Amino acid sequence: MRWTDLVPVVLGVRTDGGGPGRVRPLVVGTTVVVTGASRGIGRVVAQRLACVGAHVVAVARSRDDLVDLEDRVRAAGGVLEHRVVDLRDTDAATAVAEEVVATLGVPHLLVANAGHSIHRYLEASQFHDMQRLAQVNYAGAVAFAMPVLREMARRGRGHLVTTSSTQVDVPLPGWSAYSASKTAFDTWLAGVSPELRAAGVAVSSIHLPRVTTAMSAPTAGRYPVPELSVDQAADIVCRAVVTRARRVRPWWAGATKLVVDAAPGVADELWAAVLRTGARP
Repeated sequence: MRWTDLVPVVLGVRTDGGGPGRVRPLVVGTTVVVTGASRGIGRVVAQRLACVGAHVVAVARSRDDLVDLEDRVRAAGGVLEHRVVDLRDTDAATAVAEEVVATLGVPHLLVANAGHSIHRYLEASQFHDMQRLAQVNYAGAVAFAMPVLREMARRGRGHLVTTSSTQVDVPLPGWSAYSASKTAFDTWLAGVSPELRAAGVAVSSIHLPRVTTAMSAPTAGRYPVPELSVDQAADIVCRAVVTRARRVRPWWAGATKLVVDAAPGVADELWAAVLRTGARP
């Protein structure tokens, strides 16, 4: 066994239970939409779902990467088509979602994976950092999801799976804009989830620890913790497709949130002590 195989155990997340044999009966012959599918977690999830018989619609802003993904999936015998959209353009995001529903029918599953990250401390932050992150991680995500979720609710079945971050549970210095945008979408989900459940639609929100991706590369090595591989993160997503759990997160994220909420001043002072040393993790 390799050390990397133990990383999910160390981080307190489960990657079992989402293999092809478990996922196939749930998605075969259905339409599945994956946002942020051009690379990283979204690309792997899109490939896996296509390989078990889903008709996958891969959504992202990089046309070349999407075309390459489509060619690879079709060469392997899967069914995948793509849509190019930048979620920062909320009107375009809504239009693409409506077009998918109109031409392919109501998706059985929406994996809302698209995201953007900026690591920047207050002294170097600009307001447009907040705008960019909110446009992708919150406003754009909602703009794309709403038309799909409304139709799922009218039909009386469906499943939304979102990939978020443990930054929602435990915000860290340097990640304020990112944490805020991810938390905004997670809070929106908390409000609409009961409505969707009443209509027969499941919601699963996954709070992932650090994953080794191109998005996380700029801050690689700054934190003394192991990172999940993209494949391991995709395992967690596929497991959520099977279990339909409302929230998926490491046990320590929930526990730390309780402690920080109970004593926010203490948590602030601990981090302030670190920052006073000049450290900028």
